[in-house]
Amino acid sequence: MRNAIVIFLLVAASERARAGELDLGVGVGATTTQWSGDRGGGPTIDASWWFTDWLAATYAGKEQYASVDERMLSYFSVGMSARRGPVVGSLGLVHQHEEPWPSVEDMPVGSVFGAGDGIRHRFGGRAAVHWILPFRAHAHGDFFASIDLDGAYFADDHGPAWMASLGASIGFSYDFARGSR
Repeated sequence: MRNAIVIFLLVAASERARAGELDLGVGVGATTTQWSGDRGGGPTIDASWWFTDWLAATYAGKEQYASVDERMLSYFSVGMSARRGPVVGSLGLVHQHEEPWPSVEDMPVGSVFGAGDGIRHRFGGRAAVHWILPFRAHAHGDFFASIDLDGAYFADDHGPAWMASLGASIGFSYDFARGSR
């Protein structure tokens, strides 16, 4: 709720009305955690809604396999991003499901909805930096590649305290105001 109030106040204080820009990206990431030998990786998805040229609301999602305890990590994050040139920095809140692979095999539908056996629900914070590399323009934005560095810290003792990921993604931006000026 606090984030929604901050977003509203920042948008209301902006100098001019803006239609907004949507950025969507998909990629892959490699992850390591505090636990010795705990490595993994998998697909990622990022979405940002830019209210101004420099401020956005963001979502980041990951579905990764991790080697210790042979578990799946389902990662959901919402937050805010700021950009300057090709660099985007993000801060957010994370909810993560950690579930042993045998439980996923036994209850695949329940696992998708966070209701499978053995799921550890975790909460934490996230910080990320993305280096955006546009490679082709289109009528309302750009297609881009991105190098992504992401870290999360979890305040509970139900798993590793931290995890860090390095990844690459491709995506596109769509500026709803472009072409209507």
